[in-house]
Amino acid sequence: FVSDLHLGDGTGADDFWLESEFLRFLDFAEKEADELIIVGDLFELWQCNLERVIFYHSKTINAIISFAKKKKTTYIIGNHDHLPFVKYLDPALSCTENIQAAKACPGFRIVLEYGNDGLHAEHGNQFDIFNRYKDPRLAVKNKWGRPTAYICGLFERLLHPDFDEWVGMVLRKSRGAYFEAMAFLKNKVAPSTDEYRRRGGAYDEYVKAAKIFIDEGKKLVVFGHTHKAGLIKFDNGVYANCGAWSGNVKPTYVTYEKGKVELR
Repeated sequence: FVSDLHLGDGTGADDFWLESEFLRFLDFAEKEADELIIVGDLFELWQCNLERVIFYHSKTINAIISFAKKKKTTYIIGNHDHLPFVKYLDPALSCTENIQAAKACPGFRIVLEYGNDGLHAEHGNQFDIFNRYKDPRLAVKNKWGRPTAYICGLFERLLHPDFDEWVGMVLRKSRGAYFEAMAFLKNKVAPSTDEYRRRGGAYDEYVKAAKIFIDEGKKLVVFGHTHKAGLIKFDNGVYANCGAWSGNVKPTYVTYEKGKVELR
């Protein structure tokens, strides 16, 4: 399990700097794993154009495609890459080109959730008080959220890659109506930031959600989204978070073999 690469467009809005490391990871997974599960936010489409992302990160994307031709691969979409991939969830809606692609990679599929009798995996934003939606498609219909994210990405390209961090510092020092308005406009408070907890977010939200699945009989629950890798063992199951491969975090992944869960 791996998540949150946030492949961007090669500008200051792109936080994926670990291409060589990820390619080595894929080589390792091809030799050692039976299946690769990408637990959301493979692409950064809140701030970047998909066409540019595919062009700039063609090497990484081609490596994933090559892997999918050899090994079973599941792509769970997240909140930053919900469109256009939500349109490809149901094979019955596939056009001829998509059917041909499916024949080329018969072990590849796109889903919102992954599960079997003992396993449940999803991106995790549905358990985030700032990024949950009754209908995930509503995530892209907010009047201000995505335009604000694009504007932030523009300033990251033109001024400095850390522009979003500067905005975060201003917000943390601000109070009152201005702070509330900006938090609304952002339409998201990244769970990887201090602002998330200050605004009322709590990481035990994900733990509680995982525990519900475990109490229902799942032995392993895997989320991404928070960019904070972790492994929590209960008496009747395990909750694991993949962490991330973007920004300034150490890249991590989760393995599951013969009932044994590891965070590496």
